[in-house]
Amino acid sequence: MTTVLERIRRRYETTDKKCPDCGYVDEKGNWESRTDGKQLVYRHVCPSCDATREHTFNLK
Repeated sequence: MTTVLERIRRRYETTDKKCPDCGYVDEKGNWESRTDGKQLVYRHVCPSCDATREHTFNLK
C-alpha cells in the first residue's frame, strides 16, 4: 500500500517531466521530497540546465 505522499511524488514524476526553462524532458523525473512537519516540499532539479522547481504544501 502506498501513502498519499508517495502518490503525490509519483504523480509529479509521471506528469511533470518537462522543464519550463529549457524544455528538456526528464524521463526519470526524479522529484525529491522533504518536510519539516509544517510544510511538505517536492523539488526537482533539471539535469540539463539546473533549473529548480518546487511544489509546497502547508500541513495543518
